[in-house]
Amino acid sequence: MRPCSLLRQSFIAVSVFSVLTLYASNVPAAGVDVSHLPEPLTLEFALQLAGEPHPDIMLSRAEIEQAEARHLGVKSEMGISTYIAGRATWVEPARLAPDRSHNDSSLSYYLRKRLYDFGRSSSKLIAAETDIKANRLMFIDALSRRRIEIMERFFDVLLSDLEFIRDREAVAVAYYRFQRLQGQRELGQASALDLSEAESEYMEARRRRSASESRQRLTRELLAEALNRPGMPPVTLVEPLLPHVNRDLPDVEGLIKDALARDPAVLAMRAKVEAARKRLDAARAEKNPVLSAEMEASLYEREFGSRDRLRAGLILEIPLFTGGLTEARIASSMADLHRLDALLSQIERSVRQMVLEAWEQIKVLRSQIEEDNSLIKYRDLYLDRSRTIYEQGLRAYLGDAMVKYSEARLRHARTRYALALAWERLDALTGRTLIEKGQIFSKLNRGVNDD
Repeated sequence: MRPCSLLRQSFIAVSVFSVLTLYASNVPAAGVDVSHLPEPLTLEFALQLAGEPHPDIMLSRAEIEQAEARHLGVKSEMGISTYIAGRATWVEPARLAPDRSHNDSSLSYYLRKRLYDFGRSSSKLIAAETDIKANRLMFIDALSRRRIEIMERFFDVLLSDLEFIRDREAVAVAYYRFQRLQGQRELGQASALDLSEAESEYMEARRRRSASESRQRLTRELLAEALNRPGMPPVTLVEPLLPHVNRDLPDVEGLIKDALARDPAVLAMRAKVEAARKRLDAARAEKNPVLSAEMEASLYEREFGSRDRLRAGLILEIPLFTGGLTEARIASSMADLHRLDALLSQIERSVRQMVLEAWEQIKVLRSQIEEDNSLIKYRDLYLDRSRTIYEQGLRAYLGDAMVKYSEARLRHARTRYALALAWERLDALTGRTLIEKGQIFSKLNRGVNDD
């Protein structure tokens, strides 16, 4: 199969996919006022806002509009052009002129249509159409990047909440130890050094809690900005289940092949290269003749036998010498083609590298998540034992166990969210999105802040 045929088939597939993506991205959650973020906020709802007006999305749409405007400009070159020319002229007639009047004004109507230019317009038209397709592909890429940004911001909020829970419990443990040593110091059972150490640890724990509390506010503001709702940070977020992160990982060679065949950025750059080739063909075709049809209808104040009221004819223009203008346009088009070819090679190399990195990251994170699950089980058992010790009056053990359990939860969440983002990047590179997988998020009855 010819490369152009493959490219056309890719365009058809991507065009259908882009329509589905745009539709799914702009469907608001049922019964929810999208001008405000719902409480609690789910990741599913947040991702539905990816296609809303946002600087990145608006810029990508503007580039599509510019390409469409250029396409209209190229089509107009082969269209019918008409204009009216009026001339108000005073003359001193020749002595032998039959009409001795001085008013030589006229009004003319011109109609012109280019019939054939030996490939110049057709090459320009194909280049303009290909540019439109390329920019539409870049819009899909921008949408994928918006989804990844929203996921990152959403996960940052959830992680900041877990960090605050851990640091809040660490403050309680440090304060209890400091109070206990204060009482022992008064009874002469603790040294000043031990008390000073406990106080320092308590102050450090308070500082970390304050920092994590600030991070909670900051991550929510950044999420609101990512969702195009500045000044409306969400309070409660629903933790997503993310079952898709547990799917089988295909072999890396197949993923790289899929990415080079389906990645929107790669397809867009290939389209731009094809458009550059057509613009080069159009520049070379400027040396070819141009055949046009022209009609003229005129009214004259002074009548002569040689003046025709109606004229129609064919015009053949053959370029002979353009002062180097055509050669300059050919050289410019050639340089643009070489530049885009180099960019395509760069993007293909980058895509291969990003697929490999995401694939390796997923492998590592899948092993790490098994380790984190084991650690949580251990910390859970440790917490149960500490509760038993707490009932015997040893409170410090329970506080320390709660801190370690919260730390294990935080570590597990970091791994899960990193794994989800790695899969999302891999899906974006291979031309798949979470929309194709259907509803993969489950709403829980409570947010992480309820802990």
